[in-house]
Amino acid sequence: MIRGPGCPRRGLTLVEVLVALTILAVILLPVMVGFSQALITTSQSSITAVATSIAREKIEELKLRPYELIQSQPGEHRDLRPGDSYFEVEATVTENRPDDAAHSGLKTAVVSVYRSGSARPLVTLSTYFTPAGV
Repeated sequence: MIRGPGCPRRGLTLVEVLVALTILAVILLPVMVGFSQALITTSQSSITAVATSIAREKIEELKLRPYELIQSQPGEHRDLRPGDSYFEVEATVTENRPDDAAHSGLKTAVVSVYRSGSARPLVTLSTYFTPAGV
């Protein structure tokens, strides 16, 4: 079929297709980066929420003990799923001012939750304990 000068052309040239794809890529690249960052942030927030829950659980375990038995505990692994030691929880208990009779008996418990193998805690919570009747 021969086209004359009055016939409208149909289809796109290769250059037009490449320009359209380039414009599409320029628009979609920042969108994809944004989705990627949102996914990373959501994942990190979920990990922090679980670590906070583990720290609170550990503090509640300490609260259930008699005052005399509240003491530091070495790191122990906590699992998200059975067999998965993703977190390590550590409780450090110190007695505040043991030489001051007016304030003796006050204990500070600091619970830190780490990702297994990490030296920096994800979450650190603290609370105070007093003997009964104080």
